[in-house]
Amino acid sequence: MKKKIVRIVLIILIIIWMMLVFGFSNDNAEASSGLSYQIAKFFVHTEEKTKQLEPIIRKLAHLSEYMIGRIFVLWIIFNLYNAY
Repeated sequence: MKKKIVRIVLIILIIIWMMLVFGFSNDNAEASSGLSYQIAKFFVHTEEKTKQLEPIIRKLAHLSEYMIGRIFVLWIIFNLYNAY
């Protein structure tokens, strides 16, 4: 019973995560860059450093976005495999 609940929760997490990924993908480059710029500006207060940090933050956001999705998928596969 507990494993069934865990599977349902994981499937819901995967669906929510996919909606989040597709929502971010739906943004145009200007909106996406603006969000990364605001995050960089939070950490670095000079304009020059912010412009240097913004592309790095965008790349790390893409990396973490797909990494978290993979973790959810692998978690459910592992959970299904160990069910029998």
